[in-house]
Amino acid sequence: MDMALIGGLVLSFLAIIVSTLIDGNSFGPLIGPSSFVLVFFGALGAGMTGLNKEDLGRIPKTAIKAIKGATFANSGTVTMMAQLADVARREGVLALESRLDGIEDTFLRKGAQLILDGVDSEKVEEAMSIQMNATLSRHKLMIAFYEAVGGYLPTFGMIGTVIGLINMLGNLSDPSQLGAGMAVALLTTLYGVMFANLAFMPIAGKLRLLMEQEQTAMQVVLDGVLSIQAGMSPQMLVERLESYLPPAEQQGYSDRMAAAA
Repeated sequence: MDMALIGGLVLSFLAIIVSTLIDGNSFGPLIGPSSFVLVFFGALGAGMTGLNKEDLGRIPKTAIKAIKGATFANSGTVTMMAQLADVARREGVLALESRLDGIEDTFLRKGAQLILDGVDSEKVEEAMSIQMNATLSRHKLMIAFYEAVGGYLPTFGMIGTVIGLINMLGNLSDPSQLGAGMAVALLTTLYGVMFANLAFMPIAGKLRLLMEQEQTAMQVVLDGVLSIQAGMSPQMLVERLESYLPPAEQQGYSDRMAAAA
């Protein structure tokens, strides 16, 4: 679980709950099934209009991905690239074929296979960049969906409020119902703001962060593959790729090879 996302949302909900209790208010008036249906499903439906059929199935998957988070072991990738560079340096590029089965990263395996196939560096960079950009484009589409729904939610909240006010003003003959009618009308606005800022926008923000981390991870692989193909020494390759890492994860070639041995 991504504790930053979960912890942040829990803290936000606790702030709302505690402040409500401090003022001596109850949560009963804040429960409105009809307001929930209008705001949540109305905004969700509006957001879905921007997706195709294949992308609709990715909605729950991306939400789960945001909640679970992801780990991109860039430091481990640098060590793997150093090992591959060492093999290519000592035994030749074709010796990398024996290492393919041990490469779990499909993006890295593809790059290594392109080198083995004798593809020139420009074509290797082009092929891997196309895959990287396609992956990032799919992520951007889903991020845009969550951001769009986050924008639609307050709008549907206002729609519900206007509908409630119209109904309330149509029953002015019973003044005793005006207070209750106003409360129900405003509830949809509350739902719109809450769902936008406590669900969809945080998920969009987390997915954007994960996308940026994945982009860095793929860039490490792309840079490493091209460096190996160019015959760069393992020491220089590690020094180059460690520039992508935070200082705490920078170990140097000797320490990496010793730890991996």
